Amino acid sequence: MTDQPEYELVVPFVIVKSQGGPFDDGAFVAGMTCGALYQELEACAVIKAIPRARYIHTLLLPQVDLIAMRHGYQLRYEDLDEASGYQHISFDLADSQEQP
Repeated sequence: MTDQPEYELVVPFVIVKSQGGPFDDGAFVAGMTCGALYQELEACAVIKAIPRARYIHTLLLPQVDLIAMRHGYQLRYEDLDEASGYQHISFDLADSQEQP
């Protein structure tokens, strides 16, 4: 038994290369992550709610920033876990920010 937490997918990815499928594992995970975020921000934007903060892999941040802007949010970059490559981000409504 290890001290590290273990995670399992709720729905396994069966169409990725590591499972004999045609799609690259990393790209599939990135697409699922960004797609889920897109849907969440779309729903939050309707009621001008602030989405929950989360850790996102730093390689996804340019795309996440565009998704946030599309729905009227601005990212706030917080703690960076350099070892894992994940950055904690939170969201603000873009129109609530002071403009320079």
